[in-house]
Amino acid sequence: MDKAKAKELLSFHSSRNNDIHNPKWENGFLGSLRPFRGELCEENFIEVMECMRTLKDEFETATVDREIVADLIAIIYLTRVWISPDGMLGGNGILTQEQTNCLLTWIEIMEGCLMYLLNGDGEDAFCDYEDYRNGEYL
Repeated sequence: MDKAKAKELLSFHSSRNNDIHNPKWENGFLGSLRPFRGELCEENFIEVMECMRTLKDEFETATVDREIVADLIAIIYLTRVWISPDGMLGGNGILTQEQTNCLLTWIEIMEGCLMYLLNGDGEDAFCDYEDYRNGEYL
């Protein structure tokens, strides 16, 4: 995947892309949670992480593209708010505890990766993600 495609995909996963008629908008990370259709889509999590990997060197510059950061923060923040006990998913009992735990794991991995990337540690940024993919994430 090239950088332009990674940026476009992140904008769909965050529901910040203006092309709301594109199926990727509705079926992306946040779109698949609003409205929630009963199933989590791990492929969305993997795609967001692979976008981050593709854009890794973007975080090594003195200034980081605001759109990249805004997309990632939207995914992390809104997911956390929505699954909270007062959120639209957590407050309505729409998610099982297993689904809630899964979403928390995904956004914790994204958030940690983002923190490492913003601190210039691209080497360690994807360790938790790799552990998750190998079934070793605690």
